[in-house]
Amino acid sequence: MKHAAAVSTTHDDAAIGVQCAHKLLALRTASGETQRQLAQRLGMTESMISRLERGDHVPSLKTLCRIAAAFGRRLEIVFHEHEHEHADGTRHTHPHRHDDPDHRHTHGDET
Repeated sequence: MKHAAAVSTTHDDAAIGVQCAHKLLALRTASGETQRQLAQRLGMTESMISRLERGDHVPSLKTLCRIAAAFGRRLEIVFHEHEHEHADGTRHTHPHRHDDPDHRHTHGDET
């Protein structure tokens, strides 16, 4: 059971990294800054900005707050319930758990 939770966390980390990457790239592009300029403004290295924009690194909460403040934004954290569709087409949401051996599903982005 612990393995399923670890797999879920890894998948969630990757998804969060990609989501943050898209947001950061959009904010930086809209501001007209280069990665180097943004890195200097945030007190980070250019390589870290690059890693963040590729989704290769999941930023810490502190880093997310710094990025949000640099762009005059506020950081919002939302805990979504899990939603999935059954073979018969019915959909429902529930708290996301992976410790139920009879509860098998795939996420929309898995193949």
